[in-house]
Amino acid sequence: MRLPRIPQNMSALQCVSTAAAFLVPALALVLQSGYSYGAALLAIGALASLHRWPRAKQDPGTWWLMASMLVMGVLWITLADPQESSGQWDRPAKFVLAAMCLLFATAYPPKAKAMYWGLIVGCIGAGAVAMWQVHIEGAPRASGFPTQRTNAIQWGNLALLLGVMLLMQAISLRKRFGLPGKLLAVVGVLAALDASVLSQSRGGWLALLAAIPLGLVLLYQIKPRALGKAVVGLLVLLAVVSAMNYRVLAQRMHLMEKEVVVYDTQRDGSSSVGQRLEHWRFAWDMTKERPLLGWGMGRYMAEKEARVAAGRYHPAIVEYKFVHNEVLDVLVKRGIVGLLALLAFYAIPIWLFWPTRERMARHADAQVRAEVLAVRLAGLSIPVLYIGFGLTQVFFAHNSGIMFYLFMTTLCWASLCGLERAAVSPGHVPQRAGAALP
Repeated sequence: MRLPRIPQNMSALQCVSTAAAFLVPALALVLQSGYSYGAALLAIGALASLHRWPRAKQDPGTWWLMASMLVMGVLWITLADPQESSGQWDRPAKFVLAAMCLLFATAYPPKAKAMYWGLIVGCIGAGAVAMWQVHIEGAPRASGFPTQRTNAIQWGNLALLLGVMLLMQAISLRKRFGLPGKLLAVVGVLAALDASVLSQSRGGWLALLAAIPLGLVLLYQIKPRALGKAVVGLLVLLAVVSAMNYRVLAQRMHLMEKEVVVYDTQRDGSSSVGQRLEHWRFAWDMTKERPLLGWGMGRYMAEKEARVAAGRYHPAIVEYKFVHNEVLDVLVKRGIVGLLALLAFYAIPIWLFWPTRERMARHADAQVRAEVLAVRLAGLSIPVLYIGFGLTQVFFAHNSGIMFYLFMTTLCWASLCGLERAAVSPGHVPQRAGAALP
């Protein structure tokens, strides 16, 4: 097994996007804010070629994806805390930056191989960091560097997502690798899953349980005969990870059951689970009063303090700005209008990446079809897992949640545009699907 060389016909700008496709997943969880290095490189490439890529014709899907980003940017302007002053523009600015990078990356699409190897490095790196922090440093939870100063929930969930993306790509490309390559992919997936378990992020496990049935349905549509083997392999994989971390899993599950019972019987919102359940009750009660446009951040916080002071809800929810549920958080603050923007942000990538029979039938060549399927399934994993993460966490309230979603989705879509474009006309670059200008 040899690492792929950079093709001689790649332009300098395509080299930039290809390097970004490797760096975003490779460094995401190994360095502090590691996902930002590839994103910054992509932004530099976009700014340096500002005189070229805006003239490129784009695929309609690119415009839909960019529109969903910009709408979410506007939504986060309305969700900003007025007390943050200039900081309230931080999140919206990331959506605008990603929209610019999307147009650049689709004009000069990265090579799909770079992302695969980035996922390998990122998964193994996340596993190594987690084992170092827990088993060497003695940290209670893996959370990335600097130890115990970063959010374990975000870090662990992204580790799980990296592992799922790598698994999807490895399954699609399995015929292209010998035994060493397959073993390396297995090690990477196991390392990422182990990192997720050592982070003790239970919301990630819930997301995985929600995503597995969807993955099996997709597999049955694409290759029905492989379903049995996939189920057996998945059970073995989960069994190995569970055996490696049986004590951690048992303790976390027992604690969760205990906290649910305590909240149900005593309305005690002081625990992790209890605080979430109390927050959800509060948010739903408020949503029913203003369902269309919501309360806004300022009035939401003021109303929360007033109702807690009146004894209607547990005091534990006062210190938190967010509801610990992505849908409820947007719904209570910006109503049904805001919720539609969030759902579109999930739905548009799902629609674009979904490997329908019609889309896959366009590729007669088995190797091209495998590459296209690998990128589609990796891209599809992002919104699907994020929906699961959002059940117990407002993932887009965090820098890591925003940056990883935006730039990994951008790079997956740009890679897919490049593959589709090359498959349509291998010797010619047509002015469609994000075609680059000379």
